[in-house]
Amino acid sequence: MSRKNQSNFSNSKSASIAAAVLGFGLLMGAPLAAQAQNYDGYCYQKSSNARTKGTVIGAVAGAAVGSGVAGKGAKTEGGILGAIVGGAIGNQIGKEHKETSRANCLNSRYYIYDQGYYDPPSPPNGYRTVYFTDRPQYDNYYVRHNGREERWDRRKHGNRDRY
Repeated sequence: MSRKNQSNFSNSKSASIAAAVLGFGLLMGAPLAAQAQNYDGYCYQKSSNARTKGTVIGAVAGAAVGSGVAGKGAKTEGGILGAIVGGAIGNQIGKEHKETSRANCLNSRYYIYDQGYYDPPSPPNGYRTVYFTDRPQYDNYYVRHNGREERWDRRKHGNRDRY
């Protein structure tokens, strides 16, 4: 192998490793960032195809970037690695994405965190749990106390955050 080919191989290998490490860091950091949010509440929304869209868009963009930064002679490998990393990142972003700006909660039920954060019960089939930092506008909200669901009326309690 000539010195020039060794240099190109080394550069493309370094670029591939750097892309994999960066992608893994972004992929692992996304759930941690979501957990660090100060959520107001949650509701159940109809499942959408946002994850599929995110995966496809991420894979296409990742392939383009990966082949663009890969060294000469390693464009295919860079594109494949970029597609894998981009698809994984796009999938995670799509998982957290809300398709609409409105809440569109199942049965118009938005659950507020009244006494600290807790993991909500699993959503019904065909629905997913969506977390909010800003409270959507409904006349009634719901809270869970000791496993019971109770109605919290905004008109009665005003804009107080506590039950």
